[in-house]
Amino acid sequence: MKKSIAFVAESLAWGARIALWPARVAAARAALRALAAMDARELADIGLAPHDLRDVSALALDQDPTLTLAARAAEARAHALARRPAAPARPAKPRGGVLARTGS
Repeated sequence: MKKSIAFVAESLAWGARIALWPARVAAARAALRALAAMDARELADIGLAPHDLRDVSALALDQDPTLTLAARAAEARAHALARRPAAPARPAKPRGGVLARTGS
């Protein structure tokens, strides 16, 4: 009896996955179209390059391109932070808000 319930549940899950496939494809392609409408400067603002969009266009139709692109943007940010030179040390600010007076 438990095997038949598991089989029915698994069959329903697969049926739902198949039924929702067109919606997943449409959502994935809409996201890709929105990103493809951006120019190189706008893509750079979010950490992407035009070649990233070409790469994700090869994904399966129902695979969400935004997951791959988010990982690419995070990788680009980490690489940029690693290449950034260390900030110079700042001089200490006087405490108390009042500067000490020298000589009168």
